[in-house]
Amino acid sequence: MTSGRLPSLVLIADGFTRSGQDQRIVQAVRFGVRWIILRDRDARPDILELSARLLVGRVRKVAPSTRIALNGPEDLARRLEVGWHRRSDQPLSRAPVRGRSSPEGRSTHTLSEIRQAKEEGVDYILFGHIFDTSSHPGESPRGLSVLAEACQEAGPDMPVIAIGGITPQRVSGCLDAGAGGVAVLSGLMQAPNLFQAVDAYMQALTPPLESE
Repeated sequence: MTSGRLPSLVLIADGFTRSGQDQRIVQAVRFGVRWIILRDRDARPDILELSARLLVGRVRKVAPSTRIALNGPEDLARRLEVGWHRRSDQPLSRAPVRGRSSPEGRSTHTLSEIRQAKEEGVDYILFGHIFDTSSHPGESPRGLSVLAEACQEAGPDMPVIAIGGITPQRVSGCLDAGAGGVAVLSGLMQAPNLFQAVDAYMQALTPPLESE
């Protein structure tokens, strides 16, 4: 397991090898994002590794404490010394590395997949999609009630990160359901004003101060 509390905002850096996306990701880190999952399912293996290596170096230079994981080949994640995020249908070939600094997790869509992920010893679970999203056209969202069931299944020691159609206005509902944070793709990667978008999510994820 990783040491320390995981950040509550996750940037899903989809298509990070495409022109200009690396700069947006680095800017998001400058603005306060401290957890990134790199993903690019269409990139050639050599481009994927080169782009990931360069981007990881830039991110660590800006904010060394940023948690980074790769949704891609396990061996590449090991070479980059980042966490490995696997799809719900992706088998685990070896036990997660103990004492690692980067989180390792799995995408899940059902309660049975959550149970499997817990048995594997992951650090976190992505669960969704919670709301309608363009990345899953025609598929019914799980909704907040199923998210609450997922969080109960995971237990208090396993962070469940809600994903899918998460806007700043929907963050509180996810937290109330028991989620430990939210993962965002288009809300950050396609935001017209990245600074304002990061700030809106961070504000929504920050609990209000209790009045005396």
